[in-house]
Amino acid sequence: MFVAVNHLIVKPGHGAEVERRFAARSGVERQPGFVRFELWRLRKQADHEEYLVVTHWESEEAHADWVQSEAFRRAHAGGRPDFFLDSHLSFYDVRLTSGPAAPASS
Repeated sequence: MFVAVNHLIVKPGHGAEVERRFAARSGVERQPGFVRFELWRLRKQADHEEYLVVTHWESEEAHADWVQSEAFRRAHAGGRPDFFLDSHLSFYDVRLTSGPAAPASS
């Protein structure tokens, strides 16, 4: 599994707008190879707000296809809002994962 993480730093008071924008996203859910989307908010920063935009993909190629798609261009049209202070992308290969243990049978 391949994971793309976009780290966003925004001006204080604009977190709700970030959340609204991502809630209204369209297209990625229908992209071949897409697994899931998560928006994480860092707790309690006084001088800014921080978010991680985390997308999980079956492969790096599936993510690359998304970035080259028309749906991606539409989702990112209109330029960067002025309340974004900084952002950077990181990419990860998932090496291990686990879930809850199965209940013990009696």
